[in-house]
Amino acid sequence: MECTYKIFTDTTTDLTPEWMTQNNVGWLAHGIVIDGKETKDDFGKTVKPESFYDKVRGGLMPTTTQVDIPTFMEAYEPELQAGRDILYIGFASNMSGTFNTSQMIAKELMEKYPGRRVLSFDTGAASMGQGIIVMEAARLQQAGMPLDELLQELPHIKETACHFFTVDDLNHLYRGGRLSRSSAFFGTLVGIKPVMYLSTEGKLVPINKIRGRRQAVEELCKLTKEYIEDGENQVVYICHGGSPEDAAYLESLVREQVHPRDVDVRYLTPIIGTHAGPGTLAVFFFGGKRY
Repeated sequence: MECTYKIFTDTTTDLTPEWMTQNNVGWLAHGIVIDGKETKDDFGKTVKPESFYDKVRGGLMPTTTQVDIPTFMEAYEPELQAGRDILYIGFASNMSGTFNTSQMIAKELMEKYPGRRVLSFDTGAASMGQGIIVMEAARLQQAGMPLDELLQELPHIKETACHFFTVDDLNHLYRGGRLSRSSAFFGTLVGIKPVMYLSTEGKLVPINKIRGRRQAVEELCKLTKEYIEDGENQVVYICHGGSPEDAAYLESLVREQVHPRDVDVRYLTPIIGTHAGPGTLAVFFFGGKRY
């Protein structure tokens, strides 16, 4: 069946380039700035997650940049010229200006290519929370779902994509403007490890304030067990910011208590890790509701 539209996402997901190539999903690169030099995200070839988080623990202060206009144009125009519409399934608009840029580009390109549609869908998500939405959209596309039907289905997919996570150092959320200075200071002082979720609006919302890292990891498993639906037929995704031991412990708990079809553990992209910090641990799956 000829594909009449192309799905794009960006590199704030933790999807692999191999998966995206195999599933005909395009990607748009964010940038990471280290010591004043910007590198376009290339899935860890240049900025390797294994060493990145160690460097941040040692005092490195990276920043990130959004997907720029030339990147959108270079990706979109060949598809439009080939007669295909575009659906961008993007990073939470509350966390980056990339989504707003996508809408601006869409307006310009639809004027340039009359009859073609350039559409953007805000996942309100990041990392594999965004990733599982993209994966489900690609599955439906491959099953023959037309673009209009997929647009009607995406809000439901978004509302059932669960993301729960904890961070090891609250100061990274403070520096990113997602936590007050006083909350970061006092939380760190008393050893608080907050467990949070990402709302459908893309906002970080605390659920519980846990004392101790091990207890926070166990809380992530508890939430997974409580919210997952049809778990035995799902893959549960775990992403970590340079904490493979904690990720392995969470994986063992999920396998023992939730019994999913599989558990997939991977590094959190440095684009997200820049703001969440080393030691971030997150779990993603589909549930009856987001939270």
